[in-house]
Amino acid sequence: MNAVQMVSRRIEPVVRVQTEAIRYLTSELTSRGFRWLLPVMLSSITDPLWPDPAASKMRAPEIEAYGSKLKLMHSMILHKQFAVAMGLEKIFVLSPNIRLEERESDDGRHAYEFTQLDFEISHASMDDVMRLVEELIVGLFRELRGPVWETFERELPRVKRPFKRFTLEEVIEEFGSEEKASREMGEPFWITDIPREFYDREVDGVWRNYDLYLPEGYGEVSSGGEREWEYEKIQRKIREAGLSEEAFRPYLEVAKAGMLKPSAGAGIGIERLVRYIVGAKHIAEVQPFPRVPGIPAVI
Repeated sequence: MNAVQMVSRRIEPVVRVQTEAIRYLTSELTSRGFRWLLPVMLSSITDPLWPDPAASKMRAPEIEAYGSKLKLMHSMILHKQFAVAMGLEKIFVLSPNIRLEERESDDGRHAYEFTQLDFEISHASMDDVMRLVEELIVGLFRELRGPVWETFERELPRVKRPFKRFTLEEVIEEFGSEEKASREMGEPFWITDIPREFYDREVDGVWRNYDLYLPEGYGEVSSGGEREWEYEKIQRKIREAGLSEEAFRPYLEVAKAGMLKPSAGAGIGIERLVRYIVGAKHIAEVQPFPRVPGIPAVI
């Protein structure tokens, strides 16, 4: 794609749907008492994304600013925990994320520059967050069903909550993989108990986390979990992951001071959600300025 091809695309209907989706979601959250934070784009700490296999060759690019080395944001997950520690009990942010992934094939779902609707709730459980996400998705699909049909001749499913839940072990046993489950399921569904980052809470060997998958092969659209808040557990899990404690020094300092609080939250990928809503085959179709791993940006 060159600049002329990029500019000549019919992108306005997609952006119109994206605008309505963001309007609905942010209005719902503010009406429920959430505080809207502005994003952080550079930080001394960010999500390590461990143990995502795609993250093994992914490093957050750094710049030097005023004597400090700052990373481009992978995710504001640690900052959300800091915000809750500051006394902000329910927060959300439209967070720009940069993830320079090395991928051998382009699956149409990944963008290296994207936006998450990221939120966190103090003293919440995984059930609280999963219920909230379900209510948002059900309401959003109901809100957009008419406009999407009129513009794209695409029928959004009339989803009802609660969505079906699988553990990661169950979904692999029944379908073979998360991707195959996404292709075979007819409605959004949850996958829980996923071994991953040190900040996701683990209780007696069970991970209190969850990913929301879309049907028709559109894959994961939301990821979240309950959070660890106890210093010893966080430190142990960082060490077990082979991560540098120094890389997370500010986070560990706050945890050691006993200032982190129990919380739970999630992030919803805006571009992935819009891609599904309009039925786009590739995520680049919903980005005015496509950012696809392995492909140079036009502008």
